[in-house]
Amino acid sequence: MEHYRIKTVKGELPVHVMAAEKFGGEYDRRSPLYVMGTWFFSSLAMLTNLSEALYRKVANGGGPLGKHLWEIGRDRDHVSSFAFDRLSRFNHQAKYGAAGWRSLDLFYNYHEKVKPLLNDDFEGWLTRHWIGKFENRQAVTNRLKISIKTLAEAIESFAAEKEVRLLSIASGSAQAVVEAMKRHTQLNIKAVLIDADISAINEAKQLIQKAGFNDQFSFVHNTTNALEKVAADFKPHIIEMVGFLDYRPRSQAIALIDRIRQQLPEGGCFITCNIRKNREKIFLDWILLWPMIYRSEEEFADLLVHGGFETKNINLVYEPFKIHGIAVCRR
Repeated sequence: MEHYRIKTVKGELPVHVMAAEKFGGEYDRRSPLYVMGTWFFSSLAMLTNLSEALYRKVANGGGPLGKHLWEIGRDRDHVSSFAFDRLSRFNHQAKYGAAGWRSLDLFYNYHEKVKPLLNDDFEGWLTRHWIGKFENRQAVTNRLKISIKTLAEAIESFAAEKEVRLLSIASGSAQAVVEAMKRHTQLNIKAVLIDADISAINEAKQLIQKAGFNDQFSFVHNTTNALEKVAADFKPHIIEMVGFLDYRPRSQAIALIDRIRQQLPEGGCFITCNIRKNREKIFLDWILLWPMIYRSEEEFADLLVHGGFETKNINLVYEPFKIHGIAVCRR
């Protein structure tokens, strides 16, 4: 495991980079030729998608360019690149489902759900070449595995409680929560999931039913506006919010982290993450049309410290590619 320290406004903070073998992760670095191909096709897609967005902006009387790009990306009939999503339904789903649980499900479970369905045809080759080899796909799969491990450790730290209560914000399919709970079936664990996407909640319900945890979960179809009310009733020991900070500007992210911190008891645990700039960013921006806010280790730590957590109570871990960072913060 690699270790180094970063500076924050409240002192230095250690950063740990986990080796793939420590958690069963992936670390297959792509060749310069692969990266060049990624940049080439992404640049072509940038030209075509930007042109289409500008046309829509003019035709519709204005509006933010980013909004038009978002709508193009989520259009199931739109194709970003002949080399990526024209001839692979899996690659296509990764694009139109970006920023939601559907794309994450493809990436998280590529080896279990996608790879076995691929044939030795052109679609199979395209899917293996992009989703299979993509460093960002590997990195987000690593994030899931580290999140499961981290959640399981957080749950264990409250094993002395009669009931361990976990609140998940923007939970998506809640796969990490379910898998972490499977590691502690002897404990009395209760969980509440908050998500604004009803399809994510329905997907989570299926996973939870399959795991046999129906009586341990409650669901709130709402935004983060429901945080205080839910927390006041539920009184969570652990609050998990993995992925949501990737879409929150600095001021909004800090305010939300501070609100979350205030809902935790003394010694309570907050688990979150953020994405870091990487050499495949252009692909996510212009082929997947997946807008995110990329932050360095220092910028990520800045959110946590300004959100009220002390540096001594923050554990910052990155997966091997250093694309996704996971933070465990204690109040």
